[in-house]
Amino acid sequence: MSATRPLANDPLTSAWAAGLRSSLRAYARTHLPDAMVPAHFVVLPELPKLPNGKVDRGSLPPLTAEETPEAAFVAPRTPVETQLARIWQDLLGLPKVGVETSFFDLGGDSLTVLQMTAQVREIYDVRLDLRRMFEDPTVAQLARMVSSQADPTVTGAGNPRGVTSEAMAADAVLPADIVPEEGAAPASTGPYRTVLLTGGTGYTGAFLLRELLDRSAVTVHVLVRADGPDQAGERVLGNLAEYGLLRDGDEERIVGVPGDTGRPYLGLDKATYHELAAEVELIIHNAAISSWIVPYAKIKPVNVFGALEVLRLACRTRIKAVHFVSTIGVYPGHEGERSWAETRLTEADHVVGGYRQSKWVADSLMLQARDRGVPAQVYRLGAITGSQTTGACSSDTFINHLIKGCVQLGAYLDYDLLLDLVPVDFCAATVVHTALSGGRAEAVLNVPSAGSVSMNAIFDLIVAYGYPLRRLDYRSWYRELAAAVERGEENELALYLPLFGADQPAEEVGYRGSRPEFRTDNLRAALDGSDIACKPVDRELFDLYLDYFVSSGFLPAPPGGAARPQTPWSP
Repeated sequence: MSATRPLANDPLTSAWAAGLRSSLRAYARTHLPDAMVPAHFVVLPELPKLPNGKVDRGSLPPLTAEETPEAAFVAPRTPVETQLARIWQDLLGLPKVGVETSFFDLGGDSLTVLQMTAQVREIYDVRLDLRRMFEDPTVAQLARMVSSQADPTVTGAGNPRGVTSEAMAADAVLPADIVPEEGAAPASTGPYRTVLLTGGTGYTGAFLLRELLDRSAVTVHVLVRADGPDQAGERVLGNLAEYGLLRDGDEERIVGVPGDTGRPYLGLDKATYHELAAEVELIIHNAAISSWIVPYAKIKPVNVFGALEVLRLACRTRIKAVHFVSTIGVYPGHEGERSWAETRLTEADHVVGGYRQSKWVADSLMLQARDRGVPAQVYRLGAITGSQTTGACSSDTFINHLIKGCVQLGAYLDYDLLLDLVPVDFCAATVVHTALSGGRAEAVLNVPSAGSVSMNAIFDLIVAYGYPLRRLDYRSWYRELAAAVERGEENELALYLPLFGADQPAEEVGYRGSRPEFRTDNLRAALDGSDIACKPVDRELFDLYLDYFVSSGFLPAPPGGAARPQTPWSP
């Protein structure tokens, strides 16, 4: 059996390998002349080594047909991708075209690419940026360019970062093998001794870990990408320190586990996998790619396949409760008022963007696993913001990128949008308290803010803090932002331009005039008798966040000094 056969036969790994080859090829095209871009990429579990530790080139497997670019086939996912793929098939004389495969790898050249773009312009009546097309000559990229300009009522484009509701429903079918194995020890209801935490080196993960350590005597195994256990542990402790959460003695109760939620068996070796299957009594699954601009196909390995791998582990040797960190973004977007109860998801239309759709699928999978005997609990959190006690806040969220981008621009957008901002320490305390209490009979908890606040009100608080921001209508704000980015000015929102159109933002940003209500009957019952409470986002709390951003260097101090005395922050 060749060294590549296990990769080829495992559907999850094959999908991951195909995506990696596509990403490597796209990266190479942006940094190398066409003549130097490798024609083939072979993905191996590990490189063969000589006794001296160097790569044994003689043992590398030969290139095979399955490792050609055409093998990295990703089928069209939207109507626009489907139509564009047909144009490419006709032009290049091919039976099928993958949306992540390069036009040039399929046999196209500089002449046929011009013919292709002319056809696309004629059909969709759009202007195409040939520079972007040559940088990433794929159907997926072309569909994003078309959908950002075309009229959705004409093209049926939908959201370029997402998939259809039918595709979501197909992915949200729990595989038959995810069921407690015969002879598995029953699930524990506590007190727990051993917990597995995923996503422990992220922002929310740091606060979840702190709550686990403070509210129990458990040993916490934290799954983290690392070269070995020592590096894994260092990454976890360093992340705690970054948010001022590290305490003396923490290292004695934290076990760093090198792994990857985006890989089969969570990227674990066989011995570690079986050890965790036997020892872990409770899983808090928090790991996710949360970027709003990453397409569904690229998020799926971590957010969807990762959820499946966590559920598989929960079924082995001993049944383990799985507490899954979801989002209120799984509810469809709507204008006007709509009430959302703490129940199973039934609507997929208007759940937009790769992140929200992937969480919708994973959320649905968790509740199906619950039906099969896995004690799964789902927490649908609002937009997570800083700590309500220290102000410590991640800079890597869309809302905070938006704030910094508007500060850099000197202007903010006047847009009728409600934000549901929830302090991270409240979210973490809610999840951990409920999990350590043995879970709830109710499967779902909504965890929204203490009260939604308008985006304009947030920027009023920022202006009151001391930042002299102009309030512009949306179109004027967008023109200023686009012009600043074109001039090469540094702006936090340059990366998010795909989320902003000339007339209105993309659906991921939110629906103008939307007034959702999130029912919290189950949440209130879970927290009854505890000291866990959510503070509203008001002037005092937002000043705390802005203090943190200034002292940590994420934001400059307002002109003429801060609105109130600054206390330098240190972890």
